Amino acid sequence: MADRRPEEACEQACESLKQQDYEVAVKLCTEALLALGQAPPAQPSPAGQAQSDRIKIESLLYRIASFLQLKKYGQADEDCRHVLGEGLAKGDGSFRAVLCCMHLKGKLQIVSNVLSKSLMGESLNGMVTKDLTRLKTLLAETEAAGKVPSGYHVEDLEEGSRDGWQFRPPPRGVTSSEEYTLCKRFLEQGICRYGAQCTSAHSQEELTEWQKRYASRLIRLKQQKENKQCSGSYMETLIEKWMNSLSPEKVLSESIEGVRVEHNPELSVTVTTKKSHQTWTFALTCKPARMLYRVALLYDAHRPHFSIVAISAGDSTTQVSQEVPENCQEWIGGKMVQNGIDHYIYKVSIAFNTEIFGTFRQTVVFDFGLEPVLMQRVMIDAASTEDLEYLMHARQQLLTTAKRWDSTSKTIVEFEPNETTELEKSLLTRYQIPLSADQLFTQSVLDKSLTKTNYQSRLHDLLYIEEIAQYKEVSKFNIKVQLQIVASFMLTGVSGGAKYAQNGQLFGRFKLTETLSEDTLAGRLVMTKVNAVYLLPVTKEKSAQTQGTKEKVYEAAIEEKTKDYIFLRVSRECCEELNLRADCEMQVSLSGGVVGMQTACLMSLLAAIKIWFGDTKRYVFIPRHASC
Repeated sequence: MADRRPEEACEQACESLKQQDYEVAVKLCTEALLALGQAPPAQPSPAGQAQSDRIKIESLLYRIASFLQLKKYGQADEDCRHVLGEGLAKGDGSFRAVLCCMHLKGKLQIVSNVLSKSLMGESLNGMVTKDLTRLKTLLAETEAAGKVPSGYHVEDLEEGSRDGWQFRPPPRGVTSSEEYTLCKRFLEQGICRYGAQCTSAHSQEELTEWQKRYASRLIRLKQQKENKQCSGSYMETLIEKWMNSLSPEKVLSESIEGVRVEHNPELSVTVTTKKSHQTWTFALTCKPARMLYRVALLYDAHRPHFSIVAISAGDSTTQVSQEVPENCQEWIGGKMVQNGIDHYIYKVSIAFNTEIFGTFRQTVVFDFGLEPVLMQRVMIDAASTEDLEYLMHARQQLLTTAKRWDSTSKTIVEFEPNETTELEKSLLTRYQIPLSADQLFTQSVLDKSLTKTNYQSRLHDLLYIEEIAQYKEVSKFNIKVQLQIVASFMLTGVSGGAKYAQNGQLFGRFKLTETLSEDTLAGRLVMTKVNAVYLLPVTKEKSAQTQGTKEKVYEAAIEEKTKDYIFLRVSRECCEELNLRADCEMQVSLSGGVVGMQTACLMSLLAAIKIWFGDTKRYVFIPRHASC
């Protein structure tokens, strides 16, 4: 074994890692590294030195992956610091070149997969994973850059960006340019029922352009990350920033301070004809006056149906029209003269046209030069009269009997300390349940086909519908109760024990008006899904509210549930503001509307489309037993 060459040991280590023989992989990597360290001190040639560096980097990466699988996190972190320190210190690009070579040979994915799996969720035994996370990011960037088809050159890609694309924008949501497909119906019959909305290419030339656009986007994003000169796309950059931010509400928001938004008609519109036209007019009143630098339509999916048709600026008496090109998707301003007035009004018109049935969505952004950028979502649902009757019936069935308490109707004081992670908060902000059933029961829900391009949005909608239906059942427990405030309580039975309030918090106990039984749907939801409630104090003499102000409600965590009682943990802020003390009672209105983490958030993690939609054209050999 001592006579084995370092390169041979490194190759065998890779095979052992693939076969999940991690102990052997560690031994082989160590053997290769020791052999490199014991090499003769003679001056190596440049090619020989590059070969030694490659073997060393590969061996360290395989050993890192093996250590992580063996849960030897400290040793993995030490190797990680070593490979990053030596690899990036040279600054000549040799480290990235080795990673690219490994990716082309199919050796990088197994290391990347182990890193991603190990760093998912909680930290490794409380260890700081900064270096491992940095390495994972480097591997992910290398894999993304490696997806650019080898037949394309940067000049070809940039040429399309300069001269403008000839075909429709490609559908979003793909993780590889290979996932774009040709439309079989269009190729065979020369016509497609989905028209410009079809998610498959209608010619080989269009398919090739889609693949080029995907590759071009990867190159632009990579250049932007490396702080190189690149014009890029405002819309692409904004979407990427919003999607990758842990605080998406700080990037895009439906309301910003100092700007009042009025729109006509409603943002969600339903029509019953295939061929239809709609125009939304947004009036943005800025006080104090501010400059509008850009208006853009964000999403590509339904872009052929939407356009910016008119923009004007001025005050309440005079509006000056701005130049807007035909079929405008992005308008750049910042040249208006505001003449020192204390307020400014912008009017923006967005047009929609279609000749097919479907559900069409678009997000309009208004950039005043600061974040968050103001956005407004518009939707039009074009459905036949028969489908519309079916949808209206479904909407009516889902209307809840109780008004939902949320930030639009109440001022909510959240429970502190909040145990929700930053990732969960960002997902909850990004995937909020629509407040209106009109936004859920659309024509697209009736489409029975599930494809690679629509499965994620379809499942989002269906999960939203399920969660609203759950809320309807839980709302049966929206009641007025006498809340008993205590500093401690005792539970009996197998899971019994005493609980004591700490840090200024108190417990609230109330008796259910009907026994909470798991035999009913509402009972099962309350017992398994609801983890918090909102409480609103009921006073005999209700003080008159100032017009425009909202009632303040307090979030309380559900501590324990029994068949007859529910125990709440009341936050310190609530106790102080309501002057609550142990062994007292108060009447409150309770809303049991906080159903646990939205299931739809999990859909954002389903990126492996190929697992759900396999390649049916690919021939797979199934070995048969000799006795068959």
